[in-house]
Amino acid sequence: MSFFFNICIYTCLTVALNVYGGNIDPFMDSQLFMINWAGPLEIIKDVDENQMVMTTTNNEKYKCILPETMETKEEARKRYHGPTAFELMKTLFTQTTCSYRVESYWTYELCHGKHLRQYHETKDQGQKPKLQEYFLGLVSLESLEKANAEESSDGKNKYESEVKVRKIDGISLPYYEVNMTSGTPCDLTKEPRKARILYVCQPEGHGEIYQLKEMSTCEYEVIILTAVLCAHPDFRPKNPPVSQIQCHALDGSPPKPRQLHTFIQEETLADQIETQGIEFKVETTLPDGVKKTIVIPKKPDPVPTLGTTTDKQLIREFLTGDYCLNGGRGWWKFEFCYGKYARQYHDDKDGRTILYLGYWNEDNHKHWLQANYHKRPKDIGKRKHISLHYGGGDVCDETGTARVTEVKLKCVENPEHPHAVALFLMEPTICEYILVIESPIFCGLLDKANEDGIFQKVEI
Repeated sequence: MSFFFNICIYTCLTVALNVYGGNIDPFMDSQLFMINWAGPLEIIKDVDENQMVMTTTNNEKYKCILPETMETKEEARKRYHGPTAFELMKTLFTQTTCSYRVESYWTYELCHGKHLRQYHETKDQGQKPKLQEYFLGLVSLESLEKANAEESSDGKNKYESEVKVRKIDGISLPYYEVNMTSGTPCDLTKEPRKARILYVCQPEGHGEIYQLKEMSTCEYEVIILTAVLCAHPDFRPKNPPVSQIQCHALDGSPPKPRQLHTFIQEETLADQIETQGIEFKVETTLPDGVKKTIVIPKKPDPVPTLGTTTDKQLIREFLTGDYCLNGGRGWWKFEFCYGKYARQYHDDKDGRTILYLGYWNEDNHKHWLQANYHKRPKDIGKRKHISLHYGGGDVCDETGTARVTEVKLKCVENPEHPHAVALFLMEPTICEYILVIESPIFCGLLDKANEDGIFQKVEI
């Protein structure tokens, strides 16, 4: 590894120092470079202020060209003529779905642009469910529009001129802040609960709760991942981009330094042995002069394990159907019990109205996989999600057929919150549903499912 770093340090720092006349501090990492070995350079020009010739210890010569100066934040803002941050966020505030975080006791419900709620439902057989809930903050679209219309001291839109940044996992992330107030009165302070919701750009985010903390008594802070903000240059991550230095071979030198080429081959082989478990043969000569081939056997496939911080009892109860996941807002809420059913329900003074979206049946699930082969689980070690078929639900009035639901159990890495669960229910076709359940819990669990995606006799 040392040779590569020597090449990189020599090229990156020497070229940068030459180009910028020594104005770059070599101990700063505000501008990152990556070398691209771009092959021979047919037309050789004189070395100018953006180029230099580098010679390796093996007398291999390369002309290295530093990239153009990076576009500044102000230049990016001038070129941007798209929607404002509020206009982008409004698509999230006006949607009907909510985000959920399920912990061992409390479930947290965030309805964007509406409220943040925590609740726990106790179910005793033969009795009506008992609900314990607290609103941690409320907000309306009208108040958000009013806040967006406020101007800062420079006469510009408040959210466009005062972009705040929070460092998360070592990355500086700009965020869009929503303040929720007037929640359920706090038992200790007697003041209404309130919450700060910080939305950050994440290209694959769709409003899930990344972090939820009680910063002080009955005052909360929630970090939300969303892709909608990524369209605005001011809200993209502030980690520095990596610029490419183009290095071209001169005077018959190889396209890439020989030592670097050898190093990459050795690293690739070592990586294959480590990650792919390939069988490796080595020829050697014994002291008596006899040649022998030594075979390093293929490593056994790793046994999937669950993280030590995961609540294993919770997983056991989930896989037996004793622990159900709840979500939804408004009139209908939904409930998923693994190996049993997916359903919607509504509670009012007259009792509970239930609509079953699908029941579990192993044979029906296998037939569904045969008809939809692309839904089969990937090989062990490559799984990010598994799909399960819940069919034979209540008859749909519009189609006259039984409701069906595809349940996706999806692995989402989040070491800080190993119990976090996000649920999303969609209806892409009338009475045909997709229920997505995302959680770090599934990351150590998916490989324990069989080839049909079914958990059978799983040891937790």
